[in-house]
This record gives sequence, C-alpha cells and structure tokens, in this order.
Amino acid sequence: MKISKSRGFTLIELVVTIVIIATLSVVAIPKYFSYQRDANLSRADAAFASFKTAVGLFHNKWLVEGEPDSTHSVGYGQGDVYPSEAGFPISVDGAPNPQHPVSGQECVELWHALMDVDLTIRDMNTTGTILPSDTDIVAWYNTSNECTYHYTTGFDLHERMPLMKYAPLTGMIKITDGANNAAAPEPEADSR
Repeated sequence: MKISKSRGFTLIELVVTIVIIATLSVVAIPKYFSYQRDANLSRADAAFASFKTAVGLFHNKWLVEGEPDSTHSVGYGQGDVYPSEAGFPISVDGAPNPQHPVSGQECVELWHALMDVDLTIRDMNTTGTILPSDTDIVAWYNTSNECTYHYTTGFDLHERMPLMKYAPLTGMIKITDGANNAAAPEPEADSR
C-alpha cells in the first residue's frame, strides 16, 4: 500500500499569488474610490436638479393660481409654502418677513417642503461649520438673501464640493462646486 504525502504550496506559488493579489489591489482600490466619488456627485446632481424642478413647478402653480401675494400660500409642496413677490418659494408655514425674508433654518424648511428625498439636511448654524457633517446637505443663508446648499457626503475639508445657490426673491438657481473651509462658505466675488 502506498502512503501519499500531503504537499503544501511551494514558496514560488505563494510569491506569485501575493504578487497577483497586490497587483489587483493597486488597480481595484483606486477604481472603487473613483466609483464612490462618481456616485456621490451623481446623487448631488440629482438632488439639486430635483430642487430646481420643484421651484419651477411651484412658480407655475403660483401663476395658475393668479399670482397671489406673499401673504397667501401656494398649493404646492408639503405644508404651507409662501411665495416671494416674484412667485418663488420663500417661506414655510408663514408669510415672509419683508425686512429679513430668509434664514438658514428657513432654507432647511424650504428643502423639506419642496423635496421628497432621503437626503438628510441641517442648518450650518447648528454647528457653525459645514464639515465635518453627519448630514448629506448643509444649508446656509447669506446676506444676499440666498440659500446655499452644500452636498457634503464623501467630501473632506480640503476638497471642493457640489453646491447650489437659490435666491428665493428672484428664483435664480446656480449649481456649481465650491471651496470648503469648514467655517463658512467662500466669500462671493464682486461682479462689478
């Protein structure tokens, strides 16, 4: 009767296997992070495009309802959403204050009233910073009566991130990317 010896891997076989695994890791890991970044950018683009569409639908509803003034809500969105003088959503559950029409918390409320998405959002004033963030979107209000929405998921302190600026007084929406200094949005350039 023959007794067979159990034989393991040779040193060459182990080295070749390790080299193959290392090569795959060098190629696959950067691709994975690239796909993850692309997914975050696509999610931000979709959310901002949805917001822009909702603002347009609100404005159309305002026109259909006979252009009611800012003391009457328009029947679009969740809750009572009130229009600016130009017919764009500006406040939720109450007519806007003419002296101070928008605040950071109102930007968050507008997002919730117009959007039906699974993204989380907070007002920057709750922590005083954009990043680090435990939410997908950080809203901020600036002195030019604009809501700025920063998409933060997957971005760190030293990266430009997707952002959307919405001016409820005029309905203007600008989708771009911006620097993040974690303390406040970058100052606006003078356009004179």
